[in-house]
Amino acid sequence: MKHMPKIIIILLLLLAITGCSNDKDIANRVGNGNNVNKVINEQIDKAESKNNSADVEKETSPESKGGSEVQENSPEKYGNGSADVDYDLTSMSSDMVYATVYQMMTDPDTYIGKTFRMGGLYYAGYYEPTAKHYHYCIIQDALACCAQGMEFVWGDGIHVYPDEYPEENAKIVVQGTFETYREDGDDNLYCRLKDATMEVTNK
Repeated sequence: MKHMPKIIIILLLLLAITGCSNDKDIANRVGNGNNVNKVINEQIDKAESKNNSADVEKETSPESKGGSEVQENSPEKYGNGSADVDYDLTSMSSDMVYATVYQMMTDPDTYIGKTFRMGGLYYAGYYEPTAKHYHYCIIQDALACCAQGMEFVWGDGIHVYPDEYPEENAKIVVQGTFETYREDGDDNLYCRLKDATMEVTNK
């Protein structure tokens, strides 16, 4: 009988242990662990699928394809303008427009035959060796500290300067086909938009 308190204490401890670690509690703990792992795995899968879809978008986007068939089949590659324009710079940010024009100047072969629409300030320049007036759409970057000029030929080139042209620094939108050319006796390569339309705008 003197061992009775010890036996009772041991029985109570056994009951307490079995009560705290019943099958249902163990299943809940394992289940909770699995749920956490499941959520973590789902989040990882989501992140991976987002990255994969972003990579697929990047790979199939016109910008990453260069002159591919996908690009050729979708005339409106850049911007939200007219569908008959390959590159609509009027719907791009100032920095993007400036960067695109700069790229046209440094890598012209990529853009030959492509149709561009762009807005800027009108400027005309006279070049004595050729005795010609040249017409430009001047595009500035967002800070207006740098400028690129894109030469253009309005229509078939028979418009009379200055009578039919706007004043200098007028806001214009021009649209034409990109080409490169050389002047007679000049080894320099020049870029311009040929067969261009010109619209004076206050936008």
